[in-house]
Amino acid sequence: MQHGARLRAEHYRDMAAHFRSLAETEPLASLRRHLHRLAAQHDEVAADLETLLKSDQQAAGTAPG
Repeated sequence: MQHGARLRAEHYRDMAAHFRSLAETEPLASLRRHLHRLAAQHDEVAADLETLLKSDQQAAGTAPG
């Protein structure tokens, strides 16, 4: 489970970076803002997954990594 959560968090981080990259070249301001919002939402999901992973590790008494 921990490995899967770590992979999902990494996937969301990668997607956030992709959305930010798309926003850098997007000429339409409204679409740029939307891409930045999508990036922020994906970063938030990744952070939530990482927080859950850390709390699961602490509860199980295992070290992160």
